[in-house]
Amino acid sequence: MKTKTINKVIKAKLNEWLETITDEELRKDVKNNLLVSGGAIASMLLKEDVNDYDVYIQDMDVLVRLAQYYSPGAKTVLDGRLRLDYLSKEYLDIDHNNPICPSTGEKYVAEKYVMISNLKENQVKLRIGGAGMRIKQEEGTKYLPIFFSQNAISLQDDIQIVLRFNGNPEQIHKTFDFIHATNYFTFEDNLVLNKEALESLITKNLVYQGSLYPLTSIIRMKKFISRHWTINAGEILKIMFQISELNLRNIEVLEEQLIGVDVAYFALLIEALRSVESSSITPSFINNLIDKIFNEYED
Repeated sequence: MKTKTINKVIKAKLNEWLETITDEELRKDVKNNLLVSGGAIASMLLKEDVNDYDVYIQDMDVLVRLAQYYSPGAKTVLDGRLRLDYLSKEYLDIDHNNPICPSTGEKYVAEKYVMISNLKENQVKLRIGGAGMRIKQEEGTKYLPIFFSQNAISLQDDIQIVLRFNGNPEQIHKTFDFIHATNYFTFEDNLVLNKEALESLITKNLVYQGSLYPLTSIIRMKKFISRHWTINAGEILKIMFQISELNLRNIEVLEEQLIGVDVAYFALLIEALRSVESSSITPSFINNLIDKIFNEYED
């Protein structure tokens, strides 16, 4: 697909979504701060179908307002630096290393859903029974929220508002694992392409640029390989070396590493591991547990 066409398609999609935001001031701020990047642009450049459009918001305050727009009444905290500004007095006594909802007394659970900063820059901690919250899709409606997860708010009609990261293009792309997804669109700059990303797309060769979540990157490789992408041994070694520095026996670390994999069986795995002592988490134990859980699901 040509650059001019990609610009036209993305603009039309975003403008259609923005028109459904009834708060005019918020709509304007979102339009001025949004950035589309990731798989959608890569798919269009390769003339493939787009699964969804990942929308990032550059300004944290605008992101918080947008999250609250789609979840009125929820206590929403997306940035540790601002958490006290956004939390009501009811939540000020939360121990952010071990958050307990004062309304229910349950760990990580709120009456609707609560996003709690995990004290890492621009990241979100969201727990609703470990996985997320799905809302039934209504016929004849457009761009209503249908799923809340610790990563994003998913809307009808293939718009996904990314909650976990914000910032300018450079800051956002530092969180990406593979370079081919780093082309982006804004209303100010239109489509912005970079040479390394285009080379990766043309050759369908995965190039790893480092990630906060290398475990997720290994799992994501499977998807690309099934689509006839290639990756050389050196790129795999880069990922494996990063993984080697992680303590995956620490359940919090393991859960954090699986944050980008929104599938039910990983949530089940985490919940199962929480019920055992860390000293019991051996390779043999993990193998048996994974076999038991994963064999219940279609691949």
